Amino acid sequence: MGEHDMGADLNVSPKTLELVGQIIQIARSDNLRRGERLFPHRFANRLGVSRGPVQSAMQILVAKGIAEAVPNKGFVLVDELDTATALEALGSADDESEAHYLRIARDRLNGALPDVVSEAELMRRYEMKRAAVLRLLDRIASEGWIERSRGYGWRFTQTLNSARSYAETGRLRMMIEPGGILEPAFQWRTDLMASVREHQQRLLEDPGRFTPPELFRFGCEVHEAIAECSGNAVLLETLKRLNRLRRLFAYSFITDLQVEKHAREHLQLLDLLEAGQHSDAAELMKHHLRWSGGGDQIG
Repeated sequence: MGEHDMGADLNVSPKTLELVGQIIQIARSDNLRRGERLFPHRFANRLGVSRGPVQSAMQILVAKGIAEAVPNKGFVLVDELDTATALEALGSADDESEAHYLRIARDRLNGALPDVVSEAELMRRYEMKRAAVLRLLDRIASEGWIERSRGYGWRFTQTLNSARSYAETGRLRMMIEPGGILEPAFQWRTDLMASVREHQQRLLEDPGRFTPPELFRFGCEVHEAIAECSGNAVLLETLKRLNRLRRLFAYSFITDLQVEKHAREHLQLLDLLEAGQHSDAAELMKHHLRWSGGGDQIG
């Protein structure tokens, strides 16, 4: 469905429709879920626009059943962000945004971008307007692989840049993640795992509706949720650090076939853990990380 279809019955301007799509982009990037609040002033700040246009865009989300206006609470997300309606809204955004994001990721991974860059340099290199560059930088910063430099521009954070280093993180994860499952303090948390399981089921049904960054994030949330259940805070923080390091390099490996295989094994892991079969889950985790984390590339 195109931009015209989304707003034809509501008599909405193309600019408002684009803003609707940009709000959906940010909400998906921030992994917002049903029941969470949508704050117009935060979207306005991140998009570099006044609050009025954002309020109008919010009303479109309400009319489409994606959000709800709740008295004394504001706007609340009431629908998942990968439904047909949400994807239709997303299609109203700048179609080049995701392409630019992935190009920046690829250029950084390949060494084409220096450690420190300026907004002006990115505008010239990718032929983007400042507002679009700032939105991308905001998104990348929220994912942890760039930060504002104290004196000048933006500084990329450390990331993996070789198959060897990626495989080494896989080997390390093979050492620590199965052990986390066997921790005496391990406790299954239904409240934590419900949304994790739902995401994996959605991935299995239609992986093509998600972007590579979203696919990566949904994979990380399974492993981080399991680590959180271990009760070992050091393990959880170590895993989060490893996931930040391997983010860009992991994009190179994401395919639909791998996504489906990942999702199946993730769901098997959750089933075993929920049933209290920790030893079997630990063995499956080790097997899973051997091929999915690159651990089989060493030794």
